[in-house]
Amino acid sequence: MKAPARRAAEIGVVAAAYAALTVYLAPASYGPLQLRMAETLKPLVIWEPHLIPAFVIGNFLGNLSSPFAGPWELGWMPFANLVGAWVCWRVGRINAYLGAAAYALIVAAAVSTMLASIMHVPLRGLFPPLVVSELLLLVLGVPVMRPVHLALRRVIRE
Repeated sequence: MKAPARRAAEIGVVAAAYAALTVYLAPASYGPLQLRMAETLKPLVIWEPHLIPAFVIGNFLGNLSSPFAGPWELGWMPFANLVGAWVCWRVGRINAYLGAAAYALIVAAAVSTMLASIMHVPLRGLFPPLVVSELLLLVLGVPVMRPVHLALRRVIRE
């Protein structure tokens, strides 16, 4: 495959994997105590910035099954993932773990804001558990995704 087609295919595969994991592991993927295992894929943007759209698309598709589906889940959260993925890539070039942590903080703040607005509960009660969950998944995603990234690069070169 030519480079643009290969990149589009990679975006599609990663977006589909993110969405499928999110939907398959529901209801844990949604709500104030969410644990989205798909978040461990997100550090891939540190090494492959062309995958940033994969997390915007994957988040949108995964959120179609959310009990909170609506403008927040289908507009706000994909936008938060665009911002978070870009920041992760930029900061991750300096330190992968800091990049993943920055992405986690952005997503936790966005989810907390969304749920506080939808559920009419204080933001300060939502943010702590969400930031812990996001930090664990994204920071632990760095050592998990680094060898995945390297293995995929070897396969693509062959």
